[in-house]
Amino acid sequence: MDDVLRRAPLFAALDDEQAAELRASMSEVTLARGDALFHEGDQGDRLYVVTEGKVKLHRTSPDGRENMLAVLGPGELIGELSLFDPGPRTATASALTEVKLLGLGHGDLQPWLNARPEVATALLRAVARRLRKTNDQMSDLVFS
Repeated sequence: MDDVLRRAPLFAALDDEQAAELRASMSEVTLARGDALFHEGDQGDRLYVVTEGKVKLHRTSPDGRENMLAVLGPGELIGELSLFDPGPRTATASALTEVKLLGLGHGDLQPWLNARPEVATALLRAVARRLRKTNDQMSDLVFS
């Protein structure tokens, strides 16, 4: 199992055999610099693990300005909220460099979450870390 995948919260709780099985159910995606993985408002039912390159998450303000939310690199998850809440994407994900990702659909992940609570716990921790980081950033903006 690749070291980059081992760093991803989705794989960290699994042994090598389980990780290889989960990896086999993922699809590979390659983006050129500037390509969008998905757009704000798109319906989401997949999460992605960045294996190479950098992806920026950004939103467009009502007056058309781009507001960058995060830059994500190898081992980080993108789009995990769509697995817990099937609403529209809350941001656009665009490639800052050439990017390689592994995608996993809700239908493929759900059995893992049901059968292996440690996978669900790892994903929830990742979501909590992202929320905590966002709260810190908002606090910095408000109080500075």
